[in-house]
Amino acid sequence: MSGVIPPMITPFAEDDTIARALLRTETEYMLEAGVSGLVAAGSTGEGAGMSSEEVYEAVSVVVETVSGRVPVLCGIIADTTEEAVRLGIAARKAGAVGLQVPPPHFHVGISTAVLSRYYRGITDGTGLPLIIYNVIPWAQVAVDSLEQLTSENPAIIGIKQSGANIHALSTLLAFFKGRIRIYSAIDDLVYPSFMLGADGTISGTSSVFPIDTVALWNWVQRGDTERALSLHQRLVPVWRSVDGPQFPAKIKYALALLGRATGKPRSPFTWPRGAIAERIERTLAEGGFLATRDAAVS
Repeated sequence: MSGVIPPMITPFAEDDTIARALLRTETEYMLEAGVSGLVAAGSTGEGAGMSSEEVYEAVSVVVETVSGRVPVLCGIIADTTEEAVRLGIAARKAGAVGLQVPPPHFHVGISTAVLSRYYRGITDGTGLPLIIYNVIPWAQVAVDSLEQLTSENPAIIGIKQSGANIHALSTLLAFFKGRIRIYSAIDDLVYPSFMLGADGTISGTSSVFPIDTVALWNWVQRGDTERALSLHQRLVPVWRSVDGPQFPAKIKYALALLGRATGKPRSPFTWPRGAIAERIERTLAEGGFLATRDAAVS
């Protein structure tokens, strides 16, 4: 699975339940954009804190809507093996074919031995392969650790490098390209990530701009770098405006401005206001994204 794999938002109704109809609509939008796969209940999808029942519901809606057209993965954001397995089993029963799993995020300084037990417990307990989500600043999975983890556990099939660390992405590509899948979630550097040889992107940028990110991927694969760079320069200011604290709420605000089906941010988070909201709208307008979407990528 390579190319553009957006980690989808999860639309919520006013009572904080999953807005199933809106989630189906957003899934169809992603499919029409030509994505290679989808991730439900990830960090962009406000998966942290979801119950196993909610994970099952979110994944099942996406899987039913996709109807076999692309693979569906599920984000698992947990702090114990038991919790991760419980959520992963719900995802598997709902039809997910793999998991995206960061290290336990509450703890600092996690050893390779702990990570090995954690990921082995998840793959054995769920029967699903997983992609390591390398996002926790105080628990980055280093190259040496990844060498051990992947050699001990063949169900670890990829790594998603985040944390604004393109140096780590470059190192991963040098050591692991062709052995496991390496995806970029460095949102303001998706274009350079593709140029370096990343196998694709699982990023907030691709969730906001699936059409444009698919075009970016295709242009890089064809060697149309001038066109890709021009689009990259339009995308970066928008990502800068939604990055940082409460980014899922800011992403939903951007999608609402683009006319997409977003629902609301889940409590206790709220819509961005004031200067933050104004900046999101301004960067979308300046990038030409508030114009007719059919003309945005040509």
